[in-house]
Amino acid sequence: MNATPKKYARVATALGFSPMAKANLAEVHRIATRFGAQLFVFHVGKWTEKSQKTYDSFLSDLGIDPSTVVLKSKEGDPKVELLSLCSENDIDLLALGALMRENMFKVFSASIARDVCRKAKVSLLLLTHSSIMEEPCERIVVNGLDHPKTPDTIATAVWAGNKLGSKDLIVVDELSEKSIARADDDMSTLQRLRQSRQLEKQEHSRIEEVLNLCTGGCTMDITEQHVFGKKGYTIAHYAKAKRADLLVVNSPDTKLGFLDRIFKHDLEYILSDLPTDVLIVHTTKELAHA
Repeated sequence: MNATPKKYARVATALGFSPMAKANLAEVHRIATRFGAQLFVFHVGKWTEKSQKTYDSFLSDLGIDPSTVVLKSKEGDPKVELLSLCSENDIDLLALGALMRENMFKVFSASIARDVCRKAKVSLLLLTHSSIMEEPCERIVVNGLDHPKTPDTIATAVWAGNKLGSKDLIVVDELSEKSIARADDDMSTLQRLRQSRQLEKQEHSRIEEVLNLCTGGCTMDITEQHVFGKKGYTIAHYAKAKRADLLVVNSPDTKLGFLDRIFKHDLEYILSDLPTDVLIVHTTKELAHA
């Protein structure tokens, strides 16, 4: 087993001149600076003199040196052209602003998120509460699923947390209720409890092995939490309840099985009701599907 963090060096954001455009630009610029990354700003649509003036005013108001930002503009379908711009510019992290209270924008962001996760070789950061003034990213929740992608995802959460100056990292392992026998009487209830504790012990050993590989020099307090419930849905609610500033999860498998295409899967629960900022870590390690 190895755990390799995604060290983001080329960060891009989409500029659409929405009411939150300046705040999103400020947020992504801070993140790129923390990561030591080159910042790209992508615009899909006609770039006019008014666009240029608005963009210049954003940079001026935020104190951003224009020479430190690469601006690219294309006309066409936003989903298609964003993927194209990411590929052409070797982007490894695309950050998009997602306004939780504006349903149309949320649907648009979720739609782009699905396409990016399936088709692009980039990680995706969905921002839910961008602000002009910096707000600390103190608490990070990361998935601890038993999956080939998880070690890299946890390693990336550790790397990002160190760069962002975070204080706490919680590794959440979502366990299926189906893995524990159904309790029909007092004896089976006791057996169920024993099975639960045994499963948690096994999962702890696995997660501890991953953490030992990637937490050298870590500046955060790391804790582990095992929760029973539906994957994606459970960790999203946990992150919300814990008031996490960032939720870090695996990218979905690109080779989805037939049932996965019909029924809601883990990432869909998160995208349908973003609990906080969400980082979807792109890796190519996948489970085999029949």
